[in-house]
Amino acid sequence: MRDICFIDKTFDSTQTQSYHLSIQISLDGFYFAILDISKGKYVVLNGHHFFLKRPRLLLKHVREVMDSEVVFSYNFKSVEILYATRKFTLVPQAFYTRGSLDKFLWFNNIQEKNYYVIKNLFPKAGCQCIFDIPQNLKEFLAEKFPRCEIKHSLFPLVESVLKRNLSFPQRVQVHLNFFRDCFEIVIVSGTKLLCCNFFNYKTERDIMYHVLFMFDQLKLSQESAELILHGQIPQVAPVYHLFKRYIKQTAFARLDTTFQYSYTFSQLPEHYFTSLLSVYKCE
Repeated sequence: MRDICFIDKTFDSTQTQSYHLSIQISLDGFYFAILDISKGKYVVLNGHHFFLKRPRLLLKHVREVMDSEVVFSYNFKSVEILYATRKFTLVPQAFYTRGSLDKFLWFNNIQEKNYYVIKNLFPKAGCQCIFDIPQNLKEFLAEKFPRCEIKHSLFPLVESVLKRNLSFPQRVQVHLNFFRDCFEIVIVSGTKLLCCNFFNYKTERDIMYHVLFMFDQLKLSQESAELILHGQIPQVAPVYHLFKRYIKQTAFARLDTTFQYSYTFSQLPEHYFTSLLSVYKCE
């Protein structure tokens, strides 16, 4: 996918102190969106694509993006950063013990040097998300945005889905958020989080295997459970048509109608950046 840059005609660089900046960082790229808080309207969506294999390489590319974009010289009212990593664990709040971050994370992940361990509270899910980030990238972001909290990329997906389901306690949904060679999966029943995981894939068959396996393990109905697709997966992707054959209620995600979006964003499918465009106040 090519780099993107959409700027609404109402964007005013002299008013950024009343704007919110959302950033998403992954091995796939660096993306950011700007929300005009007073109008409840997203006015900027920008993306720089990477094709990286290791998180240790991220700092160089993130620094280059920030140096090339004048917007990062402005002051914003608030900033949130999403970081996508497969190395994470969820700990129910009832079992979480202060000071045990490393032990929780390394229980089912390989420990590496020069990584910083972070925790996020997922309030509606009732759990802590513990993950790591390269130490040098964490220090760079903390220096650039001192009051900003770094959150796992799963945060807006989990919390916004559970928030919307307050009015639908019987609704069962499976949400997939796609990256270049992996995808996040979040499964909910009403306001209860049933499953949250990351899977690697190389082919459509890999994706189908993981998803249908989860349907089988959790005894989900392929007739009534909803399968919602997020992320940079084309609407003509073969896997979408495969899903339609096996899971009746398969659809692409839609943007949160709480906000307005610049007319310029219409050049992209709605489901491409649902997480980035929903992180603001999704608790």
